[in-house]
Amino acid sequence: MKKLKLFYNPFSGNKSFKFDLDVCIGIFQEGGYEVHPFRTLHPGDIDTHIATMDPNYDIIVASGGDGTVNIVLNAMMRRGLHIPLGIIPSGTANDFATYLGFKSGEVEDVCRTIVSTKPVDIDLGLVNDSIFFINVCAGGFFTNVSQIVDKDVKNALGSLSYYLKGVEQLPQFRKVPFRITTSEDVIKEDLYFYMIMNSAGTGGFTNLSPEASITDGKFEFIAIKGKPLIEMTPVLMKMLTGEHIHDKNVLYLRDHYFKIECLDPDFKIMESTVDGELGPDMPFEIKVIPKAIPVFGKFEKEPKENIIMSLLKSPAKPAKL
Repeated sequence: MKKLKLFYNPFSGNKSFKFDLDVCIGIFQEGGYEVHPFRTLHPGDIDTHIATMDPNYDIIVASGGDGTVNIVLNAMMRRGLHIPLGIIPSGTANDFATYLGFKSGEVEDVCRTIVSTKPVDIDLGLVNDSIFFINVCAGGFFTNVSQIVDKDVKNALGSLSYYLKGVEQLPQFRKVPFRITTSEDVIKEDLYFYMIMNSAGTGGFTNLSPEASITDGKFEFIAIKGKPLIEMTPVLMKMLTGEHIHDKNVLYLRDHYFKIECLDPDFKIMESTVDGELGPDMPFEIKVIPKAIPVFGKFEKEPKENIIMSLLKSPAKPAKL
């Protein structure tokens, strides 16, 4: 029998995954897998377990929020495990799982996808050659919302709690000078906050990076420029539809390398967030690790580059009269 390791965080989201556990195990067993569950009890236990567990698993599944997925991912990469990863969304925002086509509460559908489809090798981000991320690295005002929202409020209101806390921070906003270095350029710009995206969404916003691809070897850098707050309102509205990347008040870049430096020594929020969890302080460097790990998802859209290449290679068909 093939073996599947299931890591789950019983404290994620509304704490309801325990009621779906039997369904998950049943589907995985029907798919031909011997299931070994691991219930996280305290910080660090997933890292310790993965560091010493049998490396010969056929699939590793993580159930929880983006933070739980990040913990499992980093432990796997440190161990050098290139094992297909399945993600069951049971946290608050579940941003990366949403991008994969998985919906919170539809556990049966997610599990059947994991056992019936082939994984795709996706890109990862690497911060300071030490911390991996699968979805986003962010900094500045607003981006630490997931860290400061009360857990009970987060569980009760879900993604809405992020929006409310973000609105609460607006009076504190002030422009901050940054230097952004890419593989080809150096840009100095006053910003409120920035996000380096692998997928399309974070914080419950699903279309922040509409051109994102997790297989193209590049990340999207999206930042709100330090303009008067009155000009921010239409930009924030455009973020709901993805139209903001063409706005004059948004700095939008695509590259495989970024170095982020804050040029204001008095700026208080020097730390970054990595997949919603606390990351390193600025300055820091980010690199894309292409096709670093196989992940299960509903990959219905072919990457744009592949579509273009297929059109170039396909012989033109005569038009019908």
